Parts: sequence; structure tokens; C-alpha cells
Amino acid sequence: MFKFTTRTLRLALKRNYTTGASGNLPVTKALKGWREKLKDAGVEDTDFNLKCIVSHVLKKKFNTVPDDFAQLEFNSSQLLDFERFLEARCARMPLQHIIGEWDFMDITLKTAPTVFIPRPETEEFVRLVIENYKNDKQVNMLEVGCGSGAMSLSILHSLPFVDATAIERSKAATALAWENAKLLGLQERFKVHNHTMEEDKYMPEELKDKKYDLIISNPPYVKTEEFQFLHPEVVVYENLNALDGGSDGLRVARLVFELACRYLRSGGKLWLELGNEHPPLVKTIMNLKYQGRLKFVDSYYDQYKRERFVQIEKV
Repeated sequence: MFKFTTRTLRLALKRNYTTGASGNLPVTKALKGWREKLKDAGVEDTDFNLKCIVSHVLKKKFNTVPDDFAQLEFNSSQLLDFERFLEARCARMPLQHIIGEWDFMDITLKTAPTVFIPRPETEEFVRLVIENYKNDKQVNMLEVGCGSGAMSLSILHSLPFVDATAIERSKAATALAWENAKLLGLQERFKVHNHTMEEDKYMPEELKDKKYDLIISNPPYVKTEEFQFLHPEVVVYENLNALDGGSDGLRVARLVFELACRYLRSGGKLWLELGNEHPPLVKTIMNLKYQGRLKFVDSYYDQYKRERFVQIEKV
């Protein structure tokens, strides 16, 4: 029979846990009080959070864990992990950092603190890009600001005829994106460069003569004045440089426009994920500043009916 450690036994007594015949603790008993603690900490969707953490602790796929956690048990080590992870979640550490990996589209990515976590809407953006290129025979793609590599690597996973290059200002994110590419077996079609895009220094020296069929980017688009309204998960645990879009949210996007003028092939496309107020403004910028160089093609809405995604063509 499995025996609890002294520390775990003290924890069980403190929380009034009763172990089963196996010496393990039913998950339903371990959950006692945690929904309330999560809610008190301001964590939304507590059932989803609990199921994610239980799945991770038990090393089970999320969709194989029953919603009522019936017949599931923790041994002493798993119980300690469960408690530790939930304490971290109550401190508003993002689930992705607690778990250390996250599913994006059809791939699983390693995550790390300070590297921006892609949001569900970004999956919609990537699906749009994939849908528009699924019938092409060869695509040379550039991603500006790749973070963990989620967008490029999910496109590479879905479209075997795409080759991707990425630039990323964060050294930690650059290393993580490359690690994810190797874990997914996509390193032969993916190259990532640590580079900070600046005016008149848009690309690293080794890429200055390259041209691309497609450029994608989810640049920082949160207005600086809006940072006060961000959730604690973002303010405390995220890399805010990956979010700060300046006074109007388009500071980095404007650099991407200039990069696209120089590095897109004629007829090539630039796809951007932006804030919901930005597409009309981007259309105006294209008409006023980039006429004859870049053309606004269309904008698209996310699942929440927000105009978020834009497609631009190199003239």
C-alpha cells in the first residue's frame, strides 16, 4: 500500500483529507475549498483551471479527464504538486507557466516565464493564414516577433511546403522558439534570429538581401495608457515589451509596414493581428502613406465579433 510522507500526512490532516483504501487521495476530496480560493483570488473559469491542473498532475490529456473527476486519485507526490500549482494560480501565475507547456492549434509548445503566451484568438488568425495558403506549392515566410514560435510552427506543421524565418527581440524567446522547433521536428524548415527591429535596421545583416512571399506578425498593440487595466497574470508574469504598442498601439506595426515595403516580393502579403480599433486606422495609413507600395486588402473578425486581423499586399 502507498504510504503518505510525513509532510503530506500533515497536509491531509490540516485539510481534513481522508485517504482511500489504496492509501491515495480521491481527487474530489483534494478539490475541497479550491474553487472558492480561486474565485476569491479573482481567477475566472475555475472549473477549467482545476481540470487543467488535475490533468497535468496526473499526466493525462485534458479531454480524457472526466469533468466530475470520478475514480481519479492523487498519490502523495501528486497531491503536493496539485497544492503547489493551485497556490501559484491563486497568486495569478498563468496556467501556461504553471504547466510549462500549452497546446496551440495542433501542436504542443513549451512555455516559459517572460515569453508571451499566444491567446486563443491568435489560433483564429493562424487558421485564416493557413486557409489562404493551403493550395500554394511553395511559400517563403517571415514572422516578425515570434515569441515561443506558436504561429510559425503551427503553420509549418499544417503546410509542408512552407519555409519560415523569424526574428525576435527577446533572447529567451528566441531560444524557446528554436527549442520548440526541434521538439516538433520542424528545425529543417525554421530559422530564428535574435534581432531588435529598428528604423533603418529592420532585419539582421544576414537577411538584408532576402525577399518573402508572406510576412506575418502579432506585434504589440496595447496602448501604453491601457496597461493599468491589464489582468495581474499579464502585468506580473508577462513580458510587457511584447504588449506595449505605444500611444496608439501601432508603434511596432509601423515598423512592420516599412519592413514589408523592403522585404516582401511584389504581390506578397502581410498579415497582422492587431487591436479591434486598428484595422480602419491601418486602412487609412495605407491610403495616405503607402499608396503605390502597400495596399489594404481586407480585415477579418475574431470569434467575439471584433475586427482584429488585416491583410495587406505589396504592390
